[in-house]
Amino acid sequence: MTSLAPDVQTRLRAAFDARLGAAAAMAGLPVRWPNTRGGPPPAAGAWLVPSPGPMEAAIAGTGGHAALTGRQTVEAVAPPGTGMAALDAAADVVLAAFPPGTALEAGGGVVAGLTGLSRAALTLDAEGARLTLAVFWRIDGA
Repeated sequence: MTSLAPDVQTRLRAAFDARLGAAAAMAGLPVRWPNTRGGPPPAAGAWLVPSPGPMEAAIAGTGGHAALTGRQTVEAVAPPGTGMAALDAAADVVLAAFPPGTALEAGGGVVAGLTGLSRAALTLDAEGARLTLAVFWRIDGA
């Protein structure tokens, strides 16, 4: 994995967060943004938690063509006893917001093509349930 240039990282994160925030707001789904103070999570239903870490990236090249590829993760979270329907609905909001083939305009000439989605591990513990989702992206000509 490699680090994105700080300006590309900032622009891509802002574009990702804006798209996620808009989709969640339209669905009435709370988002717990990293590094911000917020009230307690909802007592019922699900909410989203975007990964606070850097967007992961790798440089891939074939035939003289290079691309920067990476992923951003989001967790759908629900308190104990909520059931899978709330997690599935939260996951559907993320999946609908980032359909493969969509261009994510990040400004400054940075355009990431969304290349795929993943519904990964479901974790159940005393604090509730977490469903990890990943959005995969690619910037050509890196």
